[in-house]
Amino acid sequence: RCPESLRPETVRPCLLPCRKDCIVTPFSDWTLCPSSCQEGGVTVKKQSRHRVIIQLPANGGRECPDSLFEEKECEASPVCHSYRWKTHKWRRCQLVPWYVRQDSPGAHETCGPGLQARAITCRRQDGGQADISECLKYSGPLPSLTQTCQIPCQDDCQFTNWSKFSSCNGDCGGVRTRKRTLVGKSKKRDKCKNSQLYPLIENQFCPCDKYSAQPVGNWSDCILPEGKLEVLLGMKVQGDIKECGQGYRYQAMACYDQNNRLVETSRCNSHGYIEEACIIPCPSDCKLSEWSNWSRCSKSCGSGVKVRSKWLREKPYNGGRPCPKLDHVNQVYEVVPCHSDCSQYIWVTEPWSVCKVTNVDLRENCGEGVQTRKVRCMLNTVDGPSDTVEDYLCDPEEMPLGARKCTLPCPEDCVMSEWGSWSPCSLPCNGSSVRERSAESLRQPDDGKSCPAATETEVCTLNKNCYHYDYNVTDWSTCQLSEKAVCGNGIKTRMLDCVRSDGKSVDLKYCEELGLEKTWQMNMSCVVECPVNCQLSDWSPWSECSQTCGLTGKMIRRRTINQPFQGDGRPCPSQMEQFKPCPVKPCYRWQYGQWSACKVEDAQCGEGTRVRNISCVVFDGSVEDVGKVVDEEFCGEIEPIIDGNKKMILEETCTVPCPGDCYLREWSEWSLCQLTCVNGEDLGFGGIQVRSRAVIIQELENQHLCPEQALETRPCNDGQCYEYKWMASPWKGSSRTVWCQRSDGLNVTGGCLVMRQPDADRSCNPPCSQPHAYCSETRTCSCEDGYTEVMSSDGTLEQCTLIPVVVIPTMEDKKGDVKTSRAVNPTQPSSNQSGRGRTWFLQPFGPVPCSIYKLSYCFSKKPKKPQRRQNNRLKPLTLAYDGDADM
Repeated sequence: RCPESLRPETVRPCLLPCRKDCIVTPFSDWTLCPSSCQEGGVTVKKQSRHRVIIQLPANGGRECPDSLFEEKECEASPVCHSYRWKTHKWRRCQLVPWYVRQDSPGAHETCGPGLQARAITCRRQDGGQADISECLKYSGPLPSLTQTCQIPCQDDCQFTNWSKFSSCNGDCGGVRTRKRTLVGKSKKRDKCKNSQLYPLIENQFCPCDKYSAQPVGNWSDCILPEGKLEVLLGMKVQGDIKECGQGYRYQAMACYDQNNRLVETSRCNSHGYIEEACIIPCPSDCKLSEWSNWSRCSKSCGSGVKVRSKWLREKPYNGGRPCPKLDHVNQVYEVVPCHSDCSQYIWVTEPWSVCKVTNVDLRENCGEGVQTRKVRCMLNTVDGPSDTVEDYLCDPEEMPLGARKCTLPCPEDCVMSEWGSWSPCSLPCNGSSVRERSAESLRQPDDGKSCPAATETEVCTLNKNCYHYDYNVTDWSTCQLSEKAVCGNGIKTRMLDCVRSDGKSVDLKYCEELGLEKTWQMNMSCVVECPVNCQLSDWSPWSECSQTCGLTGKMIRRRTINQPFQGDGRPCPSQMEQFKPCPVKPCYRWQYGQWSACKVEDAQCGEGTRVRNISCVVFDGSVEDVGKVVDEEFCGEIEPIIDGNKKMILEETCTVPCPGDCYLREWSEWSLCQLTCVNGEDLGFGGIQVRSRAVIIQELENQHLCPEQALETRPCNDGQCYEYKWMASPWKGSSRTVWCQRSDGLNVTGGCLVMRQPDADRSCNPPCSQPHAYCSETRTCSCEDGYTEVMSSDGTLEQCTLIPVVVIPTMEDKKGDVKTSRAVNPTQPSSNQSGRGRTWFLQPFGPVPCSIYKLSYCFSKKPKKPQRRQNNRLKPLTLAYDGDADM
């Protein structure tokens, strides 16, 4: 008797937790102790090792050990012994023995080259004597024991030893000196007094310590301190990308000396970078509220759905986990089917009250009246209706009437029973069938009266008293997972519903009684995609610098995606590589110096030679930096190669032109690499560079003896495709500037087609010398506004004449001759202050000129208002003058 839908579950899954012991890795190797000897007073070093937890204990498993980190003191390193070489004074210069020099001239002389020796001993730092092996072990190689020397001969110049250098005053660019003097007979010898051969003073620049640092290049990316890991009990948290917080960005520093030469950054007491704190914002995930309570079933009878929801509390930012798909009010829903028993809540009526007659006949107390009853919505149980509930829980359309008309029969009336139930309508409801109900006669009327009909019929009408029934299904629920699961495989369900033809859900028994076919699948497997956060590899080590020296070198490190994000997992960040500037290092190279002036032996002009040296220069690694000369020791490890050529050209023939000669100038710089292009596309033939030597002609009479201009070309590959077009400035009078411009905006000579060059001059020939005339764009002479052209018979401008205004006097005016007045603007009517009279304008009427003595005919009618003229110009008008002085 119990409803199957209310049966409690008899089986449920349960979890018997497994015991998990703590698992830790073995200890790492001990960190290394210093192997070399230590200076005295250095604190004792320690070495350490560690291990990490790879599984935490659970459900009573073995706990983790307390010690994840161990350290111990290193064994005492030997203290470094301090030893030094002590050098003693050089002994007297000794000649090389005669038997060694006997084959050379002057073997029996007592002067010339010799050797001198000195003693070298090994001392402890406190000055005590030590074995020489200790210095060899701790103080480097043995200093030189001998050196060459010279025993002066009688004719040699003899000097005192050089004095010590004078002290520097500390300023950059200062000079220090040392001196020596002639000794003995050398003071009187002229050759010894030659300061070019035997200088008595030697100058030396003071070492300069003025260095300046300045930043170069761009800031690096924001870089977190090395080794930053999120650690939880010794274990890196997997899944979440926690690379955020405070980091540092770097900018390279370059160090320059007082001559603006690039030097090592250590000279500026800099480690090569400017550091600046920066912040990498941490990702924040989408945050939703907890699930709301389930709503009531959407149907009070039959199958419906119930819903619960979460709403958005905080949007994600900085690459946090995205929100699930939200609706227009920022909520996400979970829907499950539900079934409401149609008989769960029923309308319960009490018996009708006694019929109360409204039209009371005091004698009869019978006739029509009203009777009422109470109607309540009650919870239906197995034992029948129990508790009264709110009316909205019952179907309002099924609510029985609470009042009705009634008839209290009079003594002579027929008394009938209550109507019985309607008979069922036969299906289908097509209007051809009827239903009926009947009542019984309880008391026969008096004679002369009859009982009403004992049966009543009505036509079966669809959706009024006759209904069709059919199965329907609810919408699919959202994917339902097992308890405590958040993703994975689940089931979607839906429920059968019996629907009446008027759309109302009814009890399933109505469809079951008709034996209708059930063809729907009620369950379907589904998958909720598990949120997988993006997993990245560790950053790779920094790459080698992209440049071995210079200002623009960069180091790069990269990381890769080990696991792409899935579902609502945290997406991968966009930055998969970071760059950092390299410390600045000076670049050195060998470079030719300037050619010397051409020198012709024993002549003032003609063919001669010129020479040049190679120098070591420092530069910043860019093509634009020509470099600055430094000591050759900086290029000591660089092979002397210039422009890719090992063969040094330090001398060449040259020509000093004689008066009147033609000669060639030096080679120009190589031009830019020019590719062969069509419509901006490289044809793949490679590029070409050109340089030339210009011919200088000193005397035009010798032009026929001049050499041809020299041109050289060489192939190149690093060119670009350029387009060239003519550009022109606005006209200034009759001239403008015309030039050729390359597509990168550079103004160039050559490149544009000469045949398409626009005019730079539009002056008229012959020139426009008449007053108020100017040269027009069509290179013809025209007149200024307010003047008209008077042309000669050959079509050239003869003069510019002011356009006249002719005044015709009215009858009221005194009689006078026809006058001309000069109009300020001859195209506008002049104002007539009196308001009387008319002003006439001399206008051309066509190609036929109108002579002045025909004015009375020409102006018999006022001309039409002139049309708007183009450029405010009048056509040229030819006038014929007949000698009338008034005109």
